Amino acid sequence: MKVKNGFKLREVCGEHIIVAEGDENIDFSNIISMNESSAFLWEEVQKRSSFTVEDLVELLCGEYEIDKLTARKDATALASQWGVAGIIEGEDIPEMIAEKVGEEVGEEVQPSAEGLSQEQRKECGQTPKKGLFKRIFG
Repeated sequence: MKVKNGFKLREVCGEHIIVAEGDENIDFSNIISMNESSAFLWEEVQKRSSFTVEDLVELLCGEYEIDKLTARKDATALASQWGVAGIIEGEDIPEMIAEKVGEEVGEEVQPSAEGLSQEQRKECGQTPKKGLFKRIFG
């Protein structure tokens, strides 16, 4: 895997966000926010020509007090999310979604809202997220 060109980590109002640089990449409806540990990993992988899930595991274990099983689960979910967001590229991006990672280690996971109507999603508390401007202004 490798970071796609044109995506940079910035801190805006205390939040770590990935922004696309260049006029052709401007799309304010898809701003990607990262927590402290994912921002740390992003900064580290930007320095490399390529990386693997195992590289992410080693970085996590070196920076935080975390066991390898938990680090691998988190790194796999994060790489998958980055792949879905389109900010990394490569043949080895994990295809599992974050919800399914927990299933592999026997954790309870929230049911997916995939395939439900908007009314059904509201009933189970899974409403679609609004875009940035809709959240702020509407």
